[in-house]
Amino acid sequence: MTEFRYFKWLGGALAIVLATAAAAEESLVHARLVADTDKLRAGGTFHLGVLLEPEPGWHVYWRNPGEAGLATEIAYELAEGLEVGEVRWPVPISFVQSDGIDGFGYEDPVVLAAEVIASDSVPSSAPVTVTASWLACKDVCILGSATLEATLPLKGTELAASNVALEAWSEALPIALEPGVLDLSITGGPVLSEGAVDMVAWLNWKAAPGSVEFFPDPGPGLKIEGVRVQNRGLLTRIDFKIARLKNSSDPSTMLRSLIVIEDERGKRSAWVTHIELD
Repeated sequence: MTEFRYFKWLGGALAIVLATAAAAEESLVHARLVADTDKLRAGGTFHLGVLLEPEPGWHVYWRNPGEAGLATEIAYELAEGLEVGEVRWPVPISFVQSDGIDGFGYEDPVVLAAEVIASDSVPSSAPVTVTASWLACKDVCILGSATLEATLPLKGTELAASNVALEAWSEALPIALEPGVLDLSITGGPVLSEGAVDMVAWLNWKAAPGSVEFFPDPGPGLKIEGVRVQNRGLLTRIDFKIARLKNSSDPSTMLRSLIVIEDERGKRSAWVTHIELD
């Protein structure tokens, strides 16, 4: 998997700075629209999104920022005849923030993109607008955003650069858990309407995995804290606390998560898995 290393709000003693000046925002995270279509074809599909390039030492956040932070957001305004799907997120990295709080996100350039479907009535060219909003953090945290406009299809060097970025993006996406990689079992729970409970995920690997990381993706109705990963031979134990958020209408019965391994050469591989909560 090509390593396209990857992104909230920091609590504790870390200062929060809300920057509104466009120049300040652009100096920390550079944003560029990317699209990989050379022609709008009726019934065809292509990818559209944003390449974010944080300045050295800064990071932005994944869809689950961790125990503190703010998720990066991508919004689309498309011409009639174009319909966009869900944004797909490359595998993040983890970092320790103020007071030892875990965060998930991206320090290196990252593409956040979605598939776009063209209807039978799509014109030969069409305007698109993609807006990215982020929290960039280093020693302080600064809100930033960019509204990017283009007329599709892109051409020349813009199209060539987009193709390169989106190819790397596709290689950095997690995939569904493959049969035969590991056996997953859960102890603890169930997750009730009030109070946090302890859960343990046990991973029995078919082959020694190297280092193991766990990125929970709980969605709007669940809260995950205290993740601890222990690895020994073919067995990995992942401890965490999970609670349902008060006043949430989300009846989630599954916890979507990423399991990431890194081999001795530094190559990372990631699988999407789902943990039963009841």
